[in-house]
Amino acid sequence: MPRIQMIHRDSTVTELDADRITFNVQREVTHYPIAIINTRVGLDLNQSQVGIAVSGIFTDDTDATGGAGSSMTIDTSINGSQSLQATWYELYASWNAVKSDLDGVSIRFQTTGQINANLGEDITLQLKNGSGSSTVATNSIIVINISSTTSSDSLADTIASAINSASVKVNTATTGCSSILTVTQASGQMETLSQDAQGGSGFNGERITIKNTVEGANGDHVVTVSKDDAGATWSNQFLVTSMSGGASSQKKTMEDKVQDLLNLTNMSAGGALVSPNAIAGSVIDIPDGVSSKDASRFLRVDQMKTVKKYVVGVRIPYESLASSSSGSKVLRQYLIPSGVGTDFSSEENNRAFDPTTVVNNETIRPNPFLEQGVAIPAVLKSYNPTFNAGDGYWGYELEFAAVEQLVGI
Repeated sequence: MPRIQMIHRDSTVTELDADRITFNVQREVTHYPIAIINTRVGLDLNQSQVGIAVSGIFTDDTDATGGAGSSMTIDTSINGSQSLQATWYELYASWNAVKSDLDGVSIRFQTTGQINANLGEDITLQLKNGSGSSTVATNSIIVINISSTTSSDSLADTIASAINSASVKVNTATTGCSSILTVTQASGQMETLSQDAQGGSGFNGERITIKNTVEGANGDHVVTVSKDDAGATWSNQFLVTSMSGGASSQKKTMEDKVQDLLNLTNMSAGGALVSPNAIAGSVIDIPDGVSSKDASRFLRVDQMKTVKKYVVGVRIPYESLASSSSGSKVLRQYLIPSGVGTDFSSEENNRAFDPTTVVNNETIRPNPFLEQGVAIPAVLKSYNPTFNAGDGYWGYELEFAAVEQLVGI
């Protein structure tokens, strides 16, 4: 079971070993008796306060933790060029015209293993409106036949399937992509518009995340997009991001972890985090993140260290059968509903543990204040590290208050 994650504003997390977790829900119900008729009346305005207490011990790390592989995103639902159109395929008269223009598009990137080998190895995803032969070499080419695609969703499915089944050269050895890259699919950022523009249903896999299994920032690099025809350009692009988010794993002593906790003493909220979606709930369909506001960017303080380390939520894992489509246990995070009509029952809680999203072409952990269903948005009210001399370890107690809108300095 993964550790509890205390989520910071810069998308990083502090992982915690907990031996006690407490949810405290206080629902405010006014009740009073009516004289003479001897009956009692209650007034429930759907007001509840939620507190979360976490306690545990700090230990020296025996294994390095906190690492992440560099990842990139291909989102076939959204426009990746600088034009004003929301989607790229709406600029074409038909899907056949889309396929004709995609013919020859190349997306070149490197895995972390290829970069570390320093032999000039790379991978090119080459879209072809027809068949072709892939190449396993120093400059490996994965040919992706898009001739049978009918929409941006089936295009994404074809790309993901081709990557998973291909092989490339890594440090001169022929290696299956499935062993060095994790390819996952999720709903595109413009999923609703995709369905409206192309018709049909089932548009749930347009956003492809390609992540290195090897951890470390060495995998971060610029991904290039081009067309292989002489002088040809691809102006109506779907979104392709660069590789980013890689981080080396770290080993810390229990004292290091106490110091990191004490370092939160002067964290700054950096303005406001406001999400209309958390207020409206399911009554009004507002896309996550579209109307949410992060005042720290407006105030240009989002890169200040005191703002970046601010705690914006807590992610507590659990195993679920209710939301599993395979019949086996799947990993989920506890959620607290907010807004009228919002429901996070065990069946409806279907987001994978520790999900990612794309913001400004960068793959990050979403801020739970700005996107529901990813963690519990909360503020850290108190933290008490305590040294037990008799047992020779540091313990801690943390207290959070679950809130969905934040204003602070």
